[in-house]
Amino acid sequence: MFDDSYLVKGLTGMAQSDGWFPAHLGAAVISSYYLCNGNRLKPEVAAAIKKQIDALIEIVTPEQFAPLPEEEANPKLIEKIPAALEAAVAGGLRAHGHAVIYTSLAVRALRAVPEMAQPTLINKLCAHNRAISKHKPKLPAKPTTYADSQAMIEALFDNLARFEPLLGRPSVMRPNFTHMTTHTEALLSLEELGYGDLARAGYPGHQAHVGEPVPAFDPVDHPVVEAHPSLESIVSPGFWDSADHLRQWNRMWDKDDNPNGYWIAFGHLFKMLYAYHRLVTRIEDKSKVRLCSRVLLERYFNPKVQGG
Repeated sequence: MFDDSYLVKGLTGMAQSDGWFPAHLGAAVISSYYLCNGNRLKPEVAAAIKKQIDALIEIVTPEQFAPLPEEEANPKLIEKIPAALEAAVAGGLRAHGHAVIYTSLAVRALRAVPEMAQPTLINKLCAHNRAISKHKPKLPAKPTTYADSQAMIEALFDNLARFEPLLGRPSVMRPNFTHMTTHTEALLSLEELGYGDLARAGYPGHQAHVGEPVPAFDPVDHPVVEAHPSLESIVSPGFWDSADHLRQWNRMWDKDDNPNGYWIAFGHLFKMLYAYHRLVTRIEDKSKVRLCSRVLLERYFNPKVQGG
């Protein structure tokens, strides 16, 4: 369903973004390719994902996905991207791990379509890492040591589980669970792609990311709204066919009126699902997976959830 042309489009959309933040649209295209081709999703769900991605490319931001002028490809140029990441991971967390996320997706895609390793595209992708490297880094409050990437993954799930008291209380502001998840998967991917030292250099930033404190709140001020999201329900046809979801997704994002706008359905939803599907297979405790799925996915079902 997703052929290699979507890797080409995703790389182009990442490279041609006006600044590093809109590159998440191109990253969503690449993530959708790997999400749908790497998992046994129901055909109607994969078709719905493709429909959203096609709308992103063709309707929402077509100029961002317009082909770059053709240049001679050189696969050796791919190595410039992880090299540009080094400064963006040094010293701690920057921009919710976006430089790591973009680099892992770009390198994986470029290895699959090396004809896209053209100078202009590579330089534009490197520029995102350089821009993010200028952000002030955040270090963890209590630094620790991960024995390996499995320990890093388990740290994500251990920390997501800490936020169980917030479930069903959408008015309590959450930290950024979505990017904690995509950041974790990106560091794992870097290691799998052969950049183990670079991935390990990102561990302090990861610890700062997943170590956010659980906010204190008075239950009286934050009434319970029952919700039981799950990984199974978010990849069910009902989630993708929901009239409410489609109405939200196809309108411009607005913090007050439409917090689950196209920011969700044309970007972070797909990156999160790709990353989370990769990570849950590494956790043996399925009760913990169910709990963490509720914590992570609640905001995708209820637009009134603050943060996440």
